[in-house]
Amino acid sequence: MVIGSFPVGKLFMFGLKRVSKPVGDLLMWMGKHHPFIRHYVIMPPAQLYNVFEVRSKMRMLRLKQPRRIPRLTPPIATRLGADMLSEAIVVAIGLGLIYYEVSKSYKNDQKKQQQVEEERRALDERVDRISDNIERQEHDINCIKAAVKN
Repeated sequence: MVIGSFPVGKLFMFGLKRVSKPVGDLLMWMGKHHPFIRHYVIMPPAQLYNVFEVRSKMRMLRLKQPRRIPRLTPPIATRLGADMLSEAIVVAIGLGLIYYEVSKSYKNDQKKQQQVEEERRALDERVDRISDNIERQEHDINCIKAAVKN
């Protein structure tokens, strides 16, 4: 894993794993004490994961697909669902941090590009003024040469 070579990356990943444990415990507690949350928030992702896992394993083993997959028991489904939701929260936090950093660097790049454009515009204006001065001076020189010849 590439992130293993960076100590800051290791610390960040360790911190994310440490944060997911209390979140999972909180979800477990809520699943035990609040039936609505258990039945409508925590258990459905676990049951869906179980269905996908069993079907994919059967497909990889090239076995016949079962018509009906047995449901997980409520304690197992609650634990699996709480773990999945805590990991999803950690991933969402990580993606949010990545989005924040990318948008911040994009804004900085935009500011730098705008400064370069302003500098280029200022240089173009200076070149235009210098070329106008040169044309005026050439006209004056031509007028002086014509006056000297006469």
